[in-house]
Amino acid sequence: MRESPPDYFEALAGATRRLARNTRAAREAIYDRARRLLMEEAHTADPPWQLMEIVREQRALEEAIEEVEALYPPEPVRPRPALPPAPPPRPPRQLRLPPPPPLEPEPEYEEYEPEYELQVEPPYPPPPPPRRTATRRAGKAAPQAKRAWWIWAGLAALALIVILLLVLILLPSEAPVTEAPKTINKTTPIAREPAGKSSTDPQIGAEERARRAREAIERGNERSRAQDYDGAIAAYTEAIRFAPADASIFNNRAFAYWSRGMTDSAIADYNEAIRLDPDNAVARTNRAVAYNFRGDYELAIRDLDHALILRPNSPDVLNSRCWGRALAGQAAAALADCNEALRLRPNDANTLDSRGFAYLKSGNGDRAIADYNAALKIDPKLAGARYGRGVAKLMAGDNNGGNADIAAAKAMRPEIEAIFGRYGIRTP
Repeated sequence: MRESPPDYFEALAGATRRLARNTRAAREAIYDRARRLLMEEAHTADPPWQLMEIVREQRALEEAIEEVEALYPPEPVRPRPALPPAPPPRPPRQLRLPPPPPLEPEPEYEEYEPEYELQVEPPYPPPPPPRRTATRRAGKAAPQAKRAWWIWAGLAALALIVILLLVLILLPSEAPVTEAPKTINKTTPIAREPAGKSSTDPQIGAEERARRAREAIERGNERSRAQDYDGAIAAYTEAIRFAPADASIFNNRAFAYWSRGMTDSAIADYNEAIRLDPDNAVARTNRAVAYNFRGDYELAIRDLDHALILRPNSPDVLNSRCWGRALAGQAAAALADCNEALRLRPNDANTLDSRGFAYLKSGNGDRAIADYNAALKIDPKLAGARYGRGVAKLMAGDNNGGNADIAAAKAMRPEIEAIFGRYGIRTP
């Protein structure tokens, strides 16, 4: 974890002021680079950042981006150029047809009158029909005999086919009987799945599976740093196919699920990571954060107890347990954890914020205001500390100061009131 929080506002404001063309698109490029650098630092830190720290730093960065954007006026919307007026419609083209030719007068015909009357009966009797000779009779009978021969041959073939079909149907069928071998020896063939169907395919060697798993993990890490969590989930899922016993892959996919707001899926992956590696302190700490978000405070404290056995005197784990115990209403135990974390790492804004929340839950407004003041002096962008200080000031009777802090916190994070309401903290 970093020693002191960076001033995101000053860094981003200075970078945007140095732009040659200070446009919204150019500033967005700087913001995207800052997001990627934040995720790279979270993944490469030694020890790696806890999930709560990553979420808080992302929120602080987004709040700083909003403050930097407030320094610049909104870019005017360029009006669309007016379209030229449409030309007037052309009149329909009229076809000029040539004048019709003059009509010629019809010729006059004289009425024709036959010179004789039409006879009803023919003038001559019809000729007798020709006599049939033996040669003509033989010539006509030959094609008829040929057609009859083909008809009988076709009927005979059809009858033969019907008889064969009946024989095949009436014969008893014998199906082959197979028996599973009782023992498998060197000569017994073993059924294999098609290549590429499963990560445990023996046709894919161990080195090839490890190579494919590494490539998929690298793609998942790149997608996660770019905040493309859907792409990261897909890459980590592919890596699990080739390395199903690697607990770190499940831990990484759980973080992607958490970042997408899929709390139940994240907890399921943390469960699998811890099943594969029961001594994975990072997975237990991250699962505790998810449990706290879901309201399972006792499960979260149990995970953090185990994480402290694995990493004794860890200020990050102590801070997480302080927060979880404060949510569970265990104010005294929460204060003890925060005090020990501050002894190991003094002047940590996140731990001061957690201890201020523990004081606020126990009803000690003065101590809460003091811790919130110290946390905001180190990191003024902690919306939770500002809202908690506003509630503590209202409890102490400082209505003006309390309302001002609450309004500032809502401006930084509009959902902050709903979050504290879920924690049981409401304005008096």
